[in-house]
Amino acid sequence: MDSGIIASLIPTIGTIVVAIITAITNKKANKIEDIDKKIDAMRTENKKDMKEHTLDADKTYLINFLSDLENGVKKTEVQIKRTYEIYERYTQNGGNSYVHDKWEECKDKGLL
Repeated sequence: MDSGIIASLIPTIGTIVVAIITAITNKKANKIEDIDKKIDAMRTENKKDMKEHTLDADKTYLINFLSDLENGVKKTEVQIKRTYEIYERYTQNGGNSYVHDKWEECKDKGLL
């Protein structure tokens, strides 16, 4: 081969190699970004599920506790304080409804 042709092919081959490496690197970067997006979506869904579970567990606990009070089951001061904490978390997480009404009813009766 003519040395002029070889000399002109070297930069062309270099450009092709750089283009291939860039394409592979960009694909990897895009895959990493896609994985990050999926992980973020999973975290968001997990937080939502945990909040819903906590809200449901708090509601069950509060209903049972308030029913015990209405049925004359004695509770310690520590149990009552802890229940106030759970009720506060319950309302901060969006829980309200009939639990709130029952809570106020028990407070009015002097049970809390």
